[in-house]
Amino acid sequence: MKQNVRVLFVANVAKEHVLKFHVPMIKKLTDLGWTVDVACGGDEDIPYCSSQYKLAYTRATVNINTFKGFKQVIDIVKENEYDIIYCHTTVGGAAGRIASIFSKNKNVKVVFFDHGFDFCKDAPWYVWITFYPFEKIMAKLTDAIICINQEDYYNSKYRLKPKHRSYFIEGVGADFSKFDVDNKMVIRAQYRKNMNISDNATVLIYLAELTPNKNQRLLIDVLEVIRKKNPDTYLVLAGFDHCDGYYMKYAKSKGLDQYVRYLGWREDVGNLYAMSDICVASSIVEGLGLNLVEAMYSGLPVVATNNRGHSTVITDGETGFLVNQGDVLDFANKVSMLIENEHLKNSIVTKGLSECRKYSTDAVLEKLYSILLNYTPYPFIEY
Repeated sequence: MKQNVRVLFVANVAKEHVLKFHVPMIKKLTDLGWTVDVACGGDEDIPYCSSQYKLAYTRATVNINTFKGFKQVIDIVKENEYDIIYCHTTVGGAAGRIASIFSKNKNVKVVFFDHGFDFCKDAPWYVWITFYPFEKIMAKLTDAIICINQEDYYNSKYRLKPKHRSYFIEGVGADFSKFDVDNKMVIRAQYRKNMNISDNATVLIYLAELTPNKNQRLLIDVLEVIRKKNPDTYLVLAGFDHCDGYYMKYAKSKGLDQYVRYLGWREDVGNLYAMSDICVASSIVEGLGLNLVEAMYSGLPVVATNNRGHSTVITDGETGFLVNQGDVLDFANKVSMLIENEHLKNSIVTKGLSECRKYSTDAVLEKLYSILLNYTPYPFIEY
């Protein structure tokens, strides 16, 4: 049945957010007859949407372009009669919710998808005094907040208190088809040859942008310790470098530059996991950690820092290992255990494969659709 619902999807940027996480949902809603307009920064085109508004702002939280982008979103909602303003990220969430005040449709519903509140137990005090009051105010303009980890869900439900309800779902959905790789052994050999890594070497991989929060420095320190017992070990880092080569310089200062590979942004993530042995993740703060789910599906064991996102995905000692932030020796020890104990590695992989299924795109999109449907003119469906 075609549903005549009009939605404005607001986020920060196209390439590193909308295209990375939300295209399947945009397609699903469009296929159902919804009109989905997208407003975000960046020049990249978003498929399946009805209209795309390219905004002035970028990933930065506050600069002159932020205010220009906010003004653009306000103008968009003044001119178009939307049923739902569906907003994402700190910048997109603020723009969409503030713009709702000026909406042409005075009954517009506002749904905010929280990809990880800036305030959390791992965040410093100055983040709390900045972002918690901000989100508390924004919640008064929000009908529903969707959270992807249990800590944020608790904070939303009992502290922020949106106008209608808080929800918890398992992320934005993982498109596992990208990780169904044919001829894995051929891919493994080919990719390793191209990176000058031997077939018998152990490859640790982290797919994430290079930023202070992702904290790849920890992994370089871990690699230094691991190589004392397992010298044929390499670290592969794939993601945009937002640190101007800092991590490359740091690895070189430790004499490890020949054992670290920097790949930049990559689309061939399934093949990269196929050529790797262990997924590692070092972020300080994380909303969920979809990369861990994808690695688990690809048959890799995971060692990750213990934060709200990683602990939502990983059951320590069963589906992977969690280590305290900054504990280089424990991190290295857990990785070494997986290198040296094949039975342990296989057990972790088997349990991880079973656990990751609930994060699939199909499973998550059905839940997300049922939530959004609550805020349309159509009959209420309890989630």
